Amino acid sequence: MSTKVERTLAIEKLTKVFSGAAGIYLADNNKISVSQVMKLRVNVRKKGMRFIVVKNSLARIAAQRSDKKSIADFFKGPTAVIVASDDVAAPARIIKDFQKENKNLLAVKAAFVDGSVFSADEVLKLADIPNREVLLAQFVGCLKQPMSRLAGALDGIITKLVGTIDAVKGKKVNTSAQSSINHETDINS
Repeated sequence: MSTKVERTLAIEKLTKVFSGAAGIYLADNNKISVSQVMKLRVNVRKKGMRFIVVKNSLARIAAQRSDKKSIADFFKGPTAVIVASDDVAAPARIIKDFQKENKNLLAVKAAFVDGSVFSADEVLKLADIPNREVLLAQFVGCLKQPMSRLAGALDGIITKLVGTIDAVKGKKVNTSAQSSINHETDINS
């Protein structure tokens, strides 16, 4: 950044990005080739997130101005930032997948997720959390199971009741038929 105006605009833009983010992941982008960065950017964008390589001094100021002050100290050395607004664990999954393919690259520095700072080890644990759709499906399944059991139990009770009523009805019909046969026999005698 050569001019003060450009620096100010960059800080304002970063402050706005940081303020609107639910999750901010900081990683060391040292030794990553341009093709690897491009592939990573594509994966990040597919998930609706942003991948930004930042100037640390500007990012520290932007973090201080936003409500993400606790990550300001992690802006040291070559830093890549992945910003998520919805699925806050998605960047952790992307980073973990990238690290599987590219050993010793994109080391996590820290993450700011829903008001808390997470260390590198904790970030990799976040990657194991299922995404929102899977969690909702699991929740619905948990709600559905007791309802299905209740419906099955009620169905069994109703089936037994109908069977009992049919049996009683059949017994009355048989008793009535037997009674009329006996009555006819008495008349004919």
